[in-house]
Amino acid sequence: MLEPLGHRWPFLQLIWVVGGLPLTTLLVIYQASGRWGRQTHEWRLLWGFIGGSIVELILKHYIATPLPINVAAPPPYAQITAWTNIEPATVVAWLGALVPTHGLHHAARSFLRGSFPSGHVFRITYAYGLFLRNWTYGILILIAAFAVVATGGHWPWDTVGGALLGMTSRLVARSKRSGRGESAYE
Repeated sequence: MLEPLGHRWPFLQLIWVVGGLPLTTLLVIYQASGRWGRQTHEWRLLWGFIGGSIVELILKHYIATPLPINVAAPPPYAQITAWTNIEPATVVAWLGALVPTHGLHHAARSFLRGSFPSGHVFRITYAYGLFLRNWTYGILILIAAFAVVATGGHWPWDTVGGALLGMTSRLVARSKRSGRGESAYE
């Protein structure tokens, strides 16, 4: 239903850059290092991001929903996405080049086989949620979910799963244990 909008609005393809692993990882590292606002470093934010990414990969393996048909990106957007986005097929190719055994290549391909949850929505929800607050955060999640569905990268339920995983991982990473064992949100 949203596919015609993915064809009509090619700028939606930038969601693959904005939510890509390189940019979101840099944002999380920057926030965790305390550089944003001259805060103290909070490396647990990076560990929450890594933990959420591991959960994403496990869920993609065990809930192996087929990927929808992608909307082809026009050349400038396709090139930008290729430069800034690490696709599962790219990871499989890297593993195949590093270890030329067929078994590892086959295992990596079968491990990265599902679309649930959306990793891009997870990363956007987590990384940008460290910087944004209130209604701007919710609008960003809705725009990200709309863009990944309109460009054919995910199903709507994949985006819900990615957003929930991102919010949960961020809440867990932001929670602190006080001396009495209570959890408090920053």
